[in-house]
Amino acid sequence: PRPPNAFILFRRDYVEKHKGENAVSDPKEKTLSKRAGEAWKSLSAEGKKPWFEKAKVEALSHAAANPNYVYRP
Repeated sequence: PRPPNAFILFRRDYVEKHKGENAVSDPKEKTLSKRAGEAWKSLSAEGKKPWFEKAKVEALSHAAANPNYVYRP
């Protein structure tokens, strides 16, 4: 698999922190993924910066572990 991008890392952390809150029983209520997306969109560029830095570290780690990896959609 590909290394995670900044949003995927943010979403993973967001879900971990908010899981169990407001369990979706009403179909009209937003899912945790949708709330994570809205939280990401509301972040400033400065707020997103640490996630982009973590994504770079993940990409470098992935490249070191998988030197012949080529993304093929």
